[in-house]
Amino acid sequence: MDRKSAFITTWLTCMLALAGVGVGDVPTSLSAYVSRPSLDQQDTAEISEYSAYYLDLLANGDHEAVMKARAKLVEPMKNIRGNASSAFRSTYADSLIPTLEDILDGPDVYRGVNAIQIAGFLGTDSSIRMLEQRAAASNEPNASRRLWVAIAIRESMNNGELSLRSFNAAARGLAEAAEEEDDWRVLMRQFETVSNMVKSGRSRDEGGEDLRATGRELQLRMMKGTLDRILAADDGETVHIELIQALRPNIFDVQQQYLDPELMQYRREVGLNMAPQLARVYDVILLHGDALRNDEELSDCCGLSLRLSDETLRLIEADLGSDEAPDLEPEQLWKDNDTEALREGREAWKAILTKSPYNGR
Repeated sequence: MDRKSAFITTWLTCMLALAGVGVGDVPTSLSAYVSRPSLDQQDTAEISEYSAYYLDLLANGDHEAVMKARAKLVEPMKNIRGNASSAFRSTYADSLIPTLEDILDGPDVYRGVNAIQIAGFLGTDSSIRMLEQRAAASNEPNASRRLWVAIAIRESMNNGELSLRSFNAAARGLAEAAEEEDDWRVLMRQFETVSNMVKSGRSRDEGGEDLRATGRELQLRMMKGTLDRILAADDGETVHIELIQALRPNIFDVQQQYLDPELMQYRREVGLNMAPQLARVYDVILLHGDALRNDEELSDCCGLSLRLSDETLRLIEADLGSDEAPDLEPEQLWKDNDTEALREGREAWKAILTKSPYNGR
């Protein structure tokens, strides 16, 4: 069903309501339809009536009404009787998306965030496409909405029924959005969603191998791009310098991926690709140390980022290299403001990373 047809269905349902169908006639639940492999015309009408009623609350109700509408519109996708059938998921999404898009086109942030959360639970190609189109700051100026878009895309990837094409398109769209994202909180959620893709549970037959490879590719691209932006920032550009707060949890994710026995077959690839980027955390500290120290939260984040980067580099070097890691504690050196020792540590890693196997020989 296209957007125009869905609008007409919703409009007809509203007209029926005005003609005398009372609130009591609205279905209290869609649980009877969720698992059905096919739906007839009456089933579709019941779903549309349910959707129209709670979408109206979402679009026009007060704060409590919006909360109720969100809960009722998400409820069918969290059905305790089993997973939603493809027929139900598709029909339900068609009945919701036109109004969700209208809400997102409007200025109300609270209604918009709730609409995004609902879309995340739908998990269809059409719903994740709607989310991906609003991932970038150039398309969605509100940071709260962009943050929830990243989370909703992850929810769709984990629990939806997405085609391989839609899955990849959403991930690449999110990575492109990260290239212009200036809010570190949003960027952190974007990193989390792409990192989650690396551990996708899809089977090889379902394209899981390609998805995991794309996840690793995009994670590397996002990390390199973020480091590039931080290192290109002037000392006064606190917005870009603050992006290190989004990098810190991603560095931890990289470390855990490297240690994960289920991802062992990718260990060499991850190690060789990520080691040069992890070492660049030293460059951030050496270049922007003064500005970073002026903020207690940023200073703490820098110390932890250095430690995580160095720990992961040591794991990689012990596994793939000659186990020549420098003997230093970068987090303590940062706390002691020992810039010279940090510089020596960076030079030591630079020397290691120009050797085999990191140089491709």
